[in-house]
Amino acid sequence: MTSFIPALLVKLTLILALGLILAASLRASAPSLRHLVLFATLASGLALPVVMLLSPQWDVPVLPSFVTPTYSASPNGTTVRAAADRAPTPFADARSTSAVANAPASRVGSNTGSVLNVAAALPLLWIVGLAGVLGWLTIGRIRLRRITATSWPLRDADWKTILDEERRESSVEKPVRLFSSSVVSTPLTWGSRSPVILLPEDALDWPEEHRRIVLRHELAHVARDDAFSQLIAGIVCALYWFHPLVWAAERRQRAECERACDDRVVSLGTPAPEYAAHLLEVARSARAFGAPGFLSVAMARPSQLEGRLLAVLNGSRQRVALARGARWTAVVLSALVLLPLAAFRAVPKPIKTVGVRVADAPRVSTTVSAASSEGSSVATAATALADTTFQLSAPVRSGGTLELDLRTGGNVIITGWDKSEVQVRASLSGRDWRETEVKLTPSGTGATLESDFTTRSNNQSTRHRFTIQVPKNFNVRLRSSGGAISINGVDGSFTGNTGGGEINIQKSNGDVDISTGGGEIYVTDSHLNGNVSTGGGMVRIIGVSGGLSGSSGSGPVIYTDSEGEKHLGLGGGSGKGKGASVSVSGNGSNSATISTNGRVSTSISTKDGSGTTTYINDGGGQGIGGGSSGIRMSSAGGAISLPSAPNGARVTTGGGRIRIGPSGGEVYASTGGGDIEIGPASGSVDAHTGAGDVRIELKGTGPHAVDVTSGKGEVVLVLPRDLDATLEIESAYTNNLGHKTSIVSDWPVQSTETANWDARDGTPRKYVRVSQNIGRGGGVIRVRTVNGNVVLTRAP
Repeated sequence: MTSFIPALLVKLTLILALGLILAASLRASAPSLRHLVLFATLASGLALPVVMLLSPQWDVPVLPSFVTPTYSASPNGTTVRAAADRAPTPFADARSTSAVANAPASRVGSNTGSVLNVAAALPLLWIVGLAGVLGWLTIGRIRLRRITATSWPLRDADWKTILDEERRESSVEKPVRLFSSSVVSTPLTWGSRSPVILLPEDALDWPEEHRRIVLRHELAHVARDDAFSQLIAGIVCALYWFHPLVWAAERRQRAECERACDDRVVSLGTPAPEYAAHLLEVARSARAFGAPGFLSVAMARPSQLEGRLLAVLNGSRQRVALARGARWTAVVLSALVLLPLAAFRAVPKPIKTVGVRVADAPRVSTTVSAASSEGSSVATAATALADTTFQLSAPVRSGGTLELDLRTGGNVIITGWDKSEVQVRASLSGRDWRETEVKLTPSGTGATLESDFTTRSNNQSTRHRFTIQVPKNFNVRLRSSGGAISINGVDGSFTGNTGGGEINIQKSNGDVDISTGGGEIYVTDSHLNGNVSTGGGMVRIIGVSGGLSGSSGSGPVIYTDSEGEKHLGLGGGSGKGKGASVSVSGNGSNSATISTNGRVSTSISTKDGSGTTTYINDGGGQGIGGGSSGIRMSSAGGAISLPSAPNGARVTTGGGRIRIGPSGGEVYASTGGGDIEIGPASGSVDAHTGAGDVRIELKGTGPHAVDVTSGKGEVVLVLPRDLDATLEIESAYTNNLGHKTSIVSDWPVQSTETANWDARDGTPRKYVRVSQNIGRGGGVIRVRTVNGNVVLTRAP
């Protein structure tokens, strides 16, 4: 962005200046043509950043070259040619010049510190201005809506006849709403898809001729779709609120808009002196209208009146309307200007390379280190053309922070050591490795490692690796376009993200908040708080204490330790818990095999790699061992099957069938829609589905607590023959079902039915209910379902 923003502003200024100059040069032409030129200018400014990002780069060598040759000697004495540093330009990517590379760190810091502070505040300042202008425009839009909502509609025969006649005369086909309001002081129009004309309150007393002329002017705005062009101008003003030429172009566009409508009214047969008199009459009562006035087009503004009257009364002026193809012509011409300008990038002229290279010398490995007098390093990989491996270092202090800004991406391996120094060994490879620049800069107690491309293109390929050693007590902040991250033996705070790649953290302590766009995560033998997340892939957290949690967009999350218990989370789930010693190996088909202490084998697979279907097979119904916390699984969507949960389970899915086999403890199952089947269960059961049948089998003589809800479906409970329980059962049926629902029981129960249709929950419905004890009473069995029977049956 340090290069994109200056280039954008320079190109925007050129577009605005060109548009304003062209509009001024067309002074003798029709106002509608000048308005079209200004609108095309503002629209091009709005499209410019998008086109710059999408268009290919067109490097034009027009700038002078600034060269500072550097050399590096190889072990055999061969001199290796060094790349020349070039001065950055507003049109090119900003790079570190050799002047900076060779300067002492203290001087660089003193010269650039204040500049960096100001530069860091500029984005915040821009956001504040953008929010302010957009908020002002939003308030204006809301006020226009409120004024319209509280205005008096002009629907009587006189107004309707005049409006219909003038619509036909102005070739306006879309419906137009007409209102009178005491809030507005001058006629104005707003809205593009559903135009609204607002007239002052005294419009009810206007003579017919004045009504016709006013409506003729406002309908000219509708025919030209000036409300839309004004909206585009408002968005451009918000985006570039700091640019004076944007506001100048908006003011000129608004003025030409009114003059174009004046010409349209005169060209429809209204005598110029008569129209000028009516225009003056309207302007007498006009006053400023604030934000709503910016998003609307008013008939008269005192600041523009004199020029408009002179233009109306000037009989020698052109009043020719634009040709039908003028707008498409403007689009084509704007594209012809915008596309090359967006792609254009000024670069230094080609130079002759300074240095010596022996033609028949073998390729050699070279270490590049540009150390200042203070021991800092600021070096570029472009200075090492002999090989792809080099080393950088910078002095730091324990407790400092390593900032990683890797725009080229790359695998990162960070390990702790006992030195007060950051050492980086960079290995650059891939098709475009020569276009990579790497820089290590000390900053206070820490350091910043940056990698970027010296040139930009749409398809760049590299395979970089950064092996980094830092003090054992050190923080890491990461931003990488992609690549694996490994941290080993470091205590501190680890934050940031990578566009994609594995994350591996071992033997580390502190706080963590790291994410990857996709890839497995492995955390082991650490004490960490925070979160690790991946867009897709398995998360394994083994032998980790603290409050660390993991999440995955489409893969399992596995927590384990050495105490024989385990905790699973699937498909985006997260949680904490203890677990057995677990090893995981992939089979190349979106699945993995988990071996629990060599006794129980569990297979986890995801259908189509999406995480929508998850299956767990514990080897023929053997216990998985959930411990006091049981097994926890969650999925963004899809079926979940758990053959057994001897210590309970908590299973949720956004939508899909849930099947849980023999279980104990507490079992909770929830799905957005799908059938649920649980049992036999010896503990309590909660089962909830948005729509689907539910079947639960209970076993054992102890008290059972059951809570079942279904938005639509049958509920079947298979209960112990000697059950002692309290029943709270309800089945509702809607008036469009066509039949009643019932509660069927192997135990004698007394059901009741409501007499009236109840619409409080949506579709009118009646309720069939049972509320009584079975046996001596005990645990509450609560069931709520809609349009489905409830069946209570004795176990065999």
